[in-house]
Amino acid sequence: MRRLLLIGFGCIAIAGCETTRVSPEQARPVSSEDVYAFSRPSSPSDARIVFTQDAGALSCFGAGMQIFLDEKLAAETSSGESVKLYHKPGPTQLSIKNKAGCAGGDLRDLLLDLKPGYSYSVRGYRGAWDKAEPLLTSPEPFQYRK
Repeated sequence: MRRLLLIGFGCIAIAGCETTRVSPEQARPVSSEDVYAFSRPSSPSDARIVFTQDAGALSCFGAGMQIFLDEKLAAETSSGESVKLYHKPGPTQLSIKNKAGCAGGDLRDLLLDLKPGYSYSVRGYRGAWDKAEPLLTSPEPFQYRK
């Protein structure tokens, strides 16, 4: 019985680090109360960043993530949510971290070279030890219609 319990806890611990990718189209939109900056384009040339957090209730107990653009808090997401952010073209630092005090609460960065009028898809997932990780994903950056 003890051995079975240890195996069960081991499986839960391993599964706890896994998240499931969610496409931006299938994700729930982030509540407007959780978007603090960069929610609207400031000029027609602004680039769009679509950030989508993976789903996974066991991973970090379903905690959300905080998204920063150039060190400014832009939005907070929860499991399976997506947010559209707008930023001027050029080099931009996107950083994310776990909202809860779970393991891996430090900032993780992704440097983007934003082109005018292009849309970028970024996935937020939990890697080793439940650390929040940003990843530029498909589709490739493309010109979007405003």
